[in-house]
Amino acid sequence: MTERNLSPPVRFIIVGAAIVIILAGIRAATPILGPLLLAVFLAMITTPLLRWLVRHGVPPLAALGVILTGLIAGFLLVSAFVGAALVQIVNALPTYQEQLNIQLALLELFLADYGVEPASIQIFDLIDRGMLIQQLAAFAGSFGGALFDAILIVIATGFLLLEASHFTADIERRFGTDSRMLERIRQSSRLLIDYMIVRTKVNLITGAGVAALLYVLGVDFALLWGLLTFILSYIPYIGLALAALPATVLAWLELGLPGVVIVLVGVTIVNALAENVLFPQMAGQGLDLSPFVVLFSVVFWGFILGGAGVFLAVPLTLAVKMVLEVWEETRWLAALMSSGNSKERASQN
Repeated sequence: MTERNLSPPVRFIIVGAAIVIILAGIRAATPILGPLLLAVFLAMITTPLLRWLVRHGVPPLAALGVILTGLIAGFLLVSAFVGAALVQIVNALPTYQEQLNIQLALLELFLADYGVEPASIQIFDLIDRGMLIQQLAAFAGSFGGALFDAILIVIATGFLLLEASHFTADIERRFGTDSRMLERIRQSSRLLIDYMIVRTKVNLITGAGVAALLYVLGVDFALLWGLLTFILSYIPYIGLALAALPATVLAWLELGLPGVVIVLVGVTIVNALAENVLFPQMAGQGLDLSPFVVLFSVVFWGFILGGAGVFLAVPLTLAVKMVLEVWEETRWLAALMSSGNSKERASQN
């Protein structure tokens, strides 16, 4: 039976089953594919720097060595900083426990003023003070494994940068320099690279803004929470909320409820400026994904690829959308993933 003899429902079932099988294989290979994808996108970010160094007379191998040295040094500095901060947090736990008791007592008085009996909700039983130490110990245990994965990612990035020029030349020989598919690949690569670079710049501004706000307020470990904001801001919509949670808790312990309000309002303002003002101006009009697709991509790729999928949800979804736009049969799926802004701009023009 040929493809033409198959009815549309049968073709849909066959294609759907194939996609499910492929995704199951990808999910099973997550320990390998996750670091590899992170290395691919890290190579995409550093490729413009590599080309800039080569254009300014630096030999390719020397330029690659400079980039890898910078990446390794950056990872080591960040790891040392996070490790030192964790040690300080653990040492400060008795102080935080005293502050927690004070804030809970004030919260009980506040509830009592409104006729709520604190004993009826057993507020102290809702907080397991030993859980915090257990979570910190678990995080410290996994920190070494994460550091090892980071070193592997840096090494893989080096190999990808080393083979980038040969890979491009092989594709040109395969399809021809004037191939429409090759031009599409180039456009897609430029868009993904531009997105990752712009996303990194905006995250850096957001993290610096949050760190400055917390430092001015006197919240402990402001630089750590700023770094966490920079990293988690790669996760659309929910990343900043996760990053702001520990800083908000510390603000409550140290400054009370007014500190919580100030932190939440300040972080919201910083995020609004970064995402609604800076990001659209820096990213231009190339990113055409609906908000629902972006949010769904975080859940979907997180389920398939774990942590790497959560961080790379938007780039992976953009790559899938670009692949769907290549063929006429799947172009309608790419249109469903669009935000509709491109059509509005086209009608205005």
